[in-house]
Amino acid sequence: MGISILCPYCFESFDNTDVMVQCENYSTRTIDGKPTETCEREENEKFNRHWDEKVMSKHVFSPSIGFFERLLGYKPKAAKCDKCGASSTRFVCPHCNNWLPTEMIEKGSEIISIIGGPASGKSNYIVALIHQLQKYGYKLQLSQILPQLVGRNKKEYTRALYEKGKESIFKDHTPVSKTAKTSHPIPWIFRLESHATKKAVYLVFYDTAGESFKDPEEIKRNAKYLEKSKAVIVVLDTLSIPYVQNILESKNIVNQDIATPFMETMDALNNFATENPHLYKTPFAFVMSKFDSIISNKEDLEFDIEPFKTNSSFITTGKFSLRQIDESSEMIKSYMESHWESDSEAYGQMAYDIFNKWGDNARFFGVSALGAMTNSDLKINIPDNQDIKPFRVMDPLIWVLHKLGGYGIPVE
Repeated sequence: MGISILCPYCFESFDNTDVMVQCENYSTRTIDGKPTETCEREENEKFNRHWDEKVMSKHVFSPSIGFFERLLGYKPKAAKCDKCGASSTRFVCPHCNNWLPTEMIEKGSEIISIIGGPASGKSNYIVALIHQLQKYGYKLQLSQILPQLVGRNKKEYTRALYEKGKESIFKDHTPVSKTAKTSHPIPWIFRLESHATKKAVYLVFYDTAGESFKDPEEIKRNAKYLEKSKAVIVVLDTLSIPYVQNILESKNIVNQDIATPFMETMDALNNFATENPHLYKTPFAFVMSKFDSIISNKEDLEFDIEPFKTNSSFITTGKFSLRQIDESSEMIKSYMESHWESDSEAYGQMAYDIFNKWGDNARFFGVSALGAMTNSDLKINIPDNQDIKPFRVMDPLIWVLHKLGGYGIPVE
């Protein structure tokens, strides 16, 4: 019996024994001593329908899978094209014909999704998250933190997108470039594996510039992966909160990103979850990005930073502190309830609703992908001789992995 695979492109499920293979024969080859020409391109209706385009693609075919392979477990291997006879290991989803990682086909694909409105800081967050995981993940038994080499072309490979973003932030000290608007976002796909248990998970992140997050239909249309994800990380722009915005503007600190208002995203998500109540049983990490703006202006914002005085504790202790997570989350919740009512009681009500409906499946996190705000030149505001120091960007994901279980996360 095969393993169920969840495609990170179309989010349809399929048995791994139903996977398809796409021919990779791009040059004249010799097979069994006989020369063969390249496979002619053909119209791929499934692929074109997914991307809403009309291009000619390489031939897609079903691999030959024997009875015992289906019975004992399928391990993907090179398959011969039924047109030209060339071997290929380019495995594709049978529903949308997008290229999938071979290891995903063999071992399965539990998925954690990362979502957020435009200009909420998603791109900076995911780049900083992976960078820090590759640097410190071993302390929590996480290994093989790999951006995947799949996509329509090399420019869209997750590794290419990630390396470009990493160079921008950590070398050039410049935030990741704004995403061009598109109705067909490209997923960033990262694989993480527990060194302790060998259990793996895929992080799927859609850098969608065009979603409005103004109503549940937009969320459903642009982030339908919510319904099938094992857990969800929601990135929210702290600087889009009117109370914070007003205080900082009085100090001539202006948010240069025109982000979706905090409450619009939360209202839409809450409404969507009400229509899909199973989501309340899904771990949700509500991530307040650009939290350095709160910490560096703590007196003006009347914020008690006691739970945020240090970075993630496991960096030094090697153990994940649930107490640190709970105290930080409770501080944000209390701050919402007591300080943001000057804008509207909706913030306090929202905090109550999250913990009332999601219960122990939700936490608030204050993170900073860049470690500092940007200046008027859109450069990260640190001295040239200093390194970028992300703050607590790993905590939401580690908490989610702990909630899901099976990853061997050492806990204090």
